[in-house]
Amino acid sequence: MLNNEQKQAVEYNQGPLLIVAGAGTGKTTVITEKIKYLIQKNLAKPEEILALTFTEKAASEMEKRVDKAIPYGYFQMWISTFHSFANDVLKQEVHHIGLNSGFRLMTEAETIIFLRQNLFLFDLNYFRPLGNPNKFLASLLQHFSRIKDEDVSPEEYDKYIKNQKSKIKNEEDKTELEKNVELAKAYHRYQTLKEKEGLMDFSDLIYYLLKLFRTRNNLLKKYRQQFHYVLIDEFQDTNIAQYELIKLLCLPKKNPFLTVVGDDSQAIYKFRGASVSNILTFMKDYSQAKQITLLKNYRSNQLILDTAYRLIKHNDPDTLEAKLGISKKLIANNQSLITSNQSPITLYLSQSVEEEADYVANEILKLSKFYRFSDFAILTRANAHSEPFIRSFARKGIPYQFLGPGMLLKQPEVKDLIAYLKTLADLEDSTSLYRVLAMNIFSLDEKDLSFLLSFGKRTNLSLFKSMEIYLSFYEKDYYQTDFSIYKNYLPFLKQETRKKLSLIFKMIVRHLSLIKKETAGQILFYFLEDSQYLPKLVNYKSEREEKIALNISKFFNKLKAYESEHEDASVFAVVDYLDMSLELGESPIVSQTDISSYNAVNLLTVHSSKGLEFPLVFLVNLTRGRFPTYEKREIIPIPQPLIKEILPEGDYHQEEERRLFYVGITRAKDKAFFTASKFYGEGKREQKLSPFVNEAVGEEMIKKVASLKKEEKQQLSIFDYKKVPERIVKNKFILSNFSYSQLQSYQLCPLQYKYQYLLRVPTTPSAALSFGNTIHKTLQKFYQEFLQNKNIGAKEILEIYQQNWIPLGYVSSSHEIRMKKEGETILKTYLEKFHKKSVVTIDLEKLFKIKLTNDIYLTGKIDRVDRLANNQIEIIDYKTGKKPEGKKLKKDWQLTIYALAATDKGLYKKKLDQVKLTFYYLQAMEKVSLTKTSEDLKSAKADIEKVIAQIRTNGFNPKVGRWCDFCPYKIICEAWQ
Repeated sequence: MLNNEQKQAVEYNQGPLLIVAGAGTGKTTVITEKIKYLIQKNLAKPEEILALTFTEKAASEMEKRVDKAIPYGYFQMWISTFHSFANDVLKQEVHHIGLNSGFRLMTEAETIIFLRQNLFLFDLNYFRPLGNPNKFLASLLQHFSRIKDEDVSPEEYDKYIKNQKSKIKNEEDKTELEKNVELAKAYHRYQTLKEKEGLMDFSDLIYYLLKLFRTRNNLLKKYRQQFHYVLIDEFQDTNIAQYELIKLLCLPKKNPFLTVVGDDSQAIYKFRGASVSNILTFMKDYSQAKQITLLKNYRSNQLILDTAYRLIKHNDPDTLEAKLGISKKLIANNQSLITSNQSPITLYLSQSVEEEADYVANEILKLSKFYRFSDFAILTRANAHSEPFIRSFARKGIPYQFLGPGMLLKQPEVKDLIAYLKTLADLEDSTSLYRVLAMNIFSLDEKDLSFLLSFGKRTNLSLFKSMEIYLSFYEKDYYQTDFSIYKNYLPFLKQETRKKLSLIFKMIVRHLSLIKKETAGQILFYFLEDSQYLPKLVNYKSEREEKIALNISKFFNKLKAYESEHEDASVFAVVDYLDMSLELGESPIVSQTDISSYNAVNLLTVHSSKGLEFPLVFLVNLTRGRFPTYEKREIIPIPQPLIKEILPEGDYHQEEERRLFYVGITRAKDKAFFTASKFYGEGKREQKLSPFVNEAVGEEMIKKVASLKKEEKQQLSIFDYKKVPERIVKNKFILSNFSYSQLQSYQLCPLQYKYQYLLRVPTTPSAALSFGNTIHKTLQKFYQEFLQNKNIGAKEILEIYQQNWIPLGYVSSSHEIRMKKEGETILKTYLEKFHKKSVVTIDLEKLFKIKLTNDIYLTGKIDRVDRLANNQIEIIDYKTGKKPEGKKLKKDWQLTIYALAATDKGLYKKKLDQVKLTFYYLQAMEKVSLTKTSEDLKSAKADIEKVIAQIRTNGFNPKVGRWCDFCPYKIICEAWQ
C-alpha cells in the first residue's frame, strides 16, 4: 500500500520528476511501482522503459518485482546498471564508430597487466622512472578513469595542454606542464592501444557510448524514440559522464519523461567519481521538473532518525534541503518500535581496541536471546578494522561472516586453491605449499608437518625439495646420489603421513607435467578430482560446507571467464592475474546465500552496507583518523580546469565522510551502538573521538559516558573459547526462471540438473560445447555484418570463424585441427546451400522471457528470426549435434517454447499459422521446418509444469542409463559404476 507521496510519485506523468527519497522511505518500491503503473496503464511497453541503477543486485530485485506484474512475455526489459546498459548498446552499435563489436571488457587487474606489458610503448619520463618503471601504473589508470568520469576526451586534454603553454610563468609551471603533456599523450596512447586490441576498461563503456551518440545522430534518435520513459535510481551516485548520457537521452528542453530518485545525504562514492553536484543542480537543468520528497521511513525508530538528522544538518548549506528550501527530516512510520526503557542509541568508550571488540561480542551474546545472529551488523570504515572483532567472536563462539566486495579471493577455501596454483607456478614458494599440505582434505599430522618444515629450515631447502628428499629414502624412483648428505637429518614421520605425502607429491609432479598444455582451471579441476575434494564439495552436510562449495564454484566461474577471454590461460598467467587482483582488492563478492540464510553476525564496511538494513548495528572504531579518515589526495590529480563538477562550499572530504556516517546510522532498525577506544594497535598516542559522534549524540551524552565509573576489566576465561555448532543445511531451492536446457537436463537426470544448475559444480571444458558455441557465434556475427553489407560471403565468414574460435576441451591439438577444418567445411557448405541474399533478418540472438503461470517463467535465446511473406516469421535454431528422430523432434520442447514466444502478445504477437519453426542440423546439412498447433502447446505446457513441480519438490535422485558414462559428473555420482 503506497502512502500519498509515493502514490503521487508513481502516477506523475507530466514531465521530469525529482524524487528525494530519504533512507528507508521505499524508493525501490516507488520505482518498481512506477514501471508497473506505466505498463498496466498501457502508457509504455516493457522494452520502452529504461531503468538504470548502480548494482546488479538492485537491478535484479527491481526486475523480479516488475516481472510479477506483467501478464505476458517480453524480449528485453531494460532494467540494468549504467555500465550493463552501455555494454549492451555498444555490442550492437559500436561498429558504427569503427570499433570492434566483439570487444572484451577488462577487469582492473587486467588493465594494470595490459599497461605493464605495453609500458615502453608510451612516451613517458616522469611517470616511468627507470629505477621503478611500474611505480605509477595504478595511479595512471586511476587518472585515465577519472578523466573519463569527467567526460574529458584525449582531444579535450590536448586542447587544455595547448592553452596552458602560453601561461607558463616560472620553472614550477614548466615542470607541471611537462608532466601534464606526458599524461595527455599517455591517455591518447592508452585509448589507441586498447582500440587496436579490441579491449575496453570499465570507464570506456560510458565514454564510448557518449562518443557514439554524439557522432551518430541517427542512433541517438533511435534510442530516444525507443525509451519513452527513463528512470534513474541512486541518482546522487552518478558521475559527470553518466549525467551527460542522461541529458543526451532526455533533452532538458524537451520536457522528457525522466524520473530520477536520489538522496544527497547518501552520496558516498566520490572515490568512484560520483558527483553529488548532479542531484544538487538537477532542478536547474530541468527547470520544469516536479519535486516530491518521501519522508515516511519504514525502517528505523524516530530516535535513530533524529540522531542521523542532527548529524547530517552539519553539511548545510551544501544540501538539497538548504538549496531547495525543503525539509528532509524523516518520520518513523512505526512509533511502536520504541518499546524498551533503553535508548536506541548506545555509546561505549573503551581503553583499547581489544576491550572495544569484547564489549561488542558480549552485547551480541546478551541480545542473542532475543535476536538471531544474522540480525547484527558490525560496520567498519575499512575492511582491516574488522580483525579485532573477528578474533573476539572466534574466542566467544559467535558465528560471523565477512560481506562486501573483494571478498571471494580472500575466502580460506579459495585461498587454498590459489595456493595450489602458486605452488605449481613456483616450487620454491614454500608458504603456498604449506597451505596446501595443511588443507583438511589431506588430514596430515600437524606435528609431522612441523618436523618436515624444520628439516627444510635447517638444511636451507624449500618445502617441495624437502618432500622430495624425504620420500627418496623410501621410494627409489625419487632417489638421487647427492641426496645422501641429508640422510642423518631426515625427520621421523608416521607411516600414514609418508603415504599421504607420497600421493600429494606424485599429484603435484603429474600436474606439473600438464602446465604447458592445460589451462589453470583445467589443472585445478584435476586437483579437485585427484585429492578427492570434489565429492566432499558436492555432498555437503552443513551451511558452512554449502558456503564453501558455492564459493569454490564461483571461483571456477571466474577462471572460466578468464580462459574464454585470454589466449594465455596458463598457470603462470592466471597466478599473475590473481596476484594483481588480490593486490588491488578486486574480487567478486562471496556467495550471496550468506546474508539471507546463514545465521551469523555480519561484518562489512559502511560502503558495502548501502541498501541493506539490520535490526542492530554497531558502528565501531569511531575516532578521528579512522572515521572520518584523513583525506587521501590523488597521486595524479586531474588539472582543475578539466574538472566539470561544481564543488561545494564546505570541506568536501569531511562532508562525504559525514554522509557515510549517516548511511551507517540509518541501516539500524531497532538499535544503533557507537563504539570507540583510546588506543588502536600498538599506538601510544591517545586517539580523539570522532567529531561525528559529537554531532550525532551531543556533548552531554559523551560526557556522561566518559564520567561513568569504569567497571573492572573482565578476565578472559578459557571457557570463552567455544566451538560454534554447525547448522545442518536444508534444501531450499525455490526457482522461478527455467530455460529449455535446464528442463532437458532435469529430464535426462535430476541429479545432473542439481549439480549443473543449482550447485554449479565446475566441469572440464567440452569439445562439443566449444565447437557449438564457436559456430553459433560465427553465424551471429556473420548475419550482423550481413545486415550492413549484403555482399559478404565465404571469405568473411571464415575470418569471423577464426576470430571467434574457442580452443577449449579438445583432447589433442590434432583433434582441435580436425574439428576446426570440419567447422570451415560446415560454414562454407551452409552458405552455398542455405544462405540467400534476399533473406530479411529481423532479430539475432534475441533474449526473451515468457510467463507460463503466475510464478513460472520460461527464458531463452533465439538464434535468428527472419521475416517471411504474408506477415509470417521463421524462428531459426542452429544445431551442431546429431539430428533426432522425427517423433522426438515433434515433441521437442525447445520448438514449443519458441512457438510460445512467437505467439505471446508481449513479443511477436503472431498466430500459430504465421510461425515457421526451423532447425538447421549443420553437420548433416539438413533443414527441418515444422509448425505447432494449439493442442501441441497446451500439452507441452502441462508437461513442463509437471517437470517444474518435481524440481520444486527437490526431487534430485539420479536416473541411471547409458548416458552415465558420458556424464561430466560421474566421478562424484554414487550411481555411476
